[in-house]
Formats: sequence, structure tokens, C-alpha cells
Amino acid sequence: MDSEERKAGRDRVRSCLFDLLDQAGLVRKRGVSAEAHDQARKRLIDHLAYMDEANLLTLAEVVMDHADGPQQNVMPAEVTIRNLAHGLQAPPFAEKRIVSSWLASVEGPIAEASGHLVELYRFLRANGRPPMAFDLTQIKERAGNNQRQRQLVGDRIERAAASAADREWLEAYLQDERAARALVAQGQDKREAAHEDA
Repeated sequence: MDSEERKAGRDRVRSCLFDLLDQAGLVRKRGVSAEAHDQARKRLIDHLAYMDEANLLTLAEVVMDHADGPQQNVMPAEVTIRNLAHGLQAPPFAEKRIVSSWLASVEGPIAEASGHLVELYRFLRANGRPPMAFDLTQIKERAGNNQRQRQLVGDRIERAAASAADREWLEAYLQDERAARALVAQGQDKREAAHEDA
């Protein structure tokens, strides 16, 4: 998501979610400072910028249904709103910070050089945590299997014998490869810029 899209997304969250919640009379929880309440709101505006208008409007209704307090007008906790939002519209894979931060670190180029970048990307995306030693063994085995599959599918395409499933598998693999390599490149660019500034 580029900066213009993110700005438009934030504006959408403000108008389709928080403006409605404010108009409905939801208030901050007792014991939560105004500053903490505002910071939580800013984090949510940033985090939910990926959501479309229809889901944000639905989320506003769902949040109102989950309001706390004796008058049912206390804003639910930040984590509750995030979970409700994810149930309506899951965040894009790149939104998971572990995926971008891990691949943008020195681990990304290592995985790329070792030939298991796509499989590491898929592991991080699916599990949301760094791989352990056992996980890395499985990731590397999967990478070997996928390279053999890639070769087989490539051969079938050359012979005009590839099925629709073959082509879909290859396209999904290449799409993940492009996404993973873009994250690695971003990390390398940041490290080079930091080195030049030092």
C-alpha cells in the first residue's frame, strides 16, 4: 500500500468508523487517560486503513454491539476492535509485521541465497512467528520439493502439456516470490542508506 492509498485508508477509517462511533456516543473507558485513548485510536486508524468502506461501516455496528459499561456506551478495548475487524476483513499478508521485518532483516538475503525464500515467506505469513530450527529444516525440504515441482511444471509448459492446475501453482509461486523479493530489496535499501549516512 503506497502513501496515497494509506492516507485514503486512514481517512476512510475516520469517517466510516470513528465518526459513527463518536456520533453514537461511545466514550473512553473509565481509568483510561485521554492520551492513551487517543493513541489507541491512532493505532487503530493506521492498522485498519486496509479495510474497505462496507466492512468499516459493518465494523462500526459490531463495535457498538460490543460496547461495555452500564449504559452500553463504553468503547471496547483496542484488541477487541482489531479482532472484530479481522473477522470481517483479514489484513493483507504484508500487513503482518513479522513477514516484512524478518525478510527485510539479514535473514531475507540468506534465505534468498539458500533457495528457500518463498517457503520462508509462506511460513511467516501462515504462522506469524520466526521459524525454529525444526521449522527451518521443513522449510528447506519444502523448498527442494517446490524447486522440483517448478522444473516439472516449466517442462510441461514448454511441451504445451501443462494443466490449468500446473499454471495456477506456478503463478501463485511466482507471485509469492515477487512479494518476498520486494521485501528483501526494501531491507537491503534501508541498510545501504543507513550505511551511507553513518
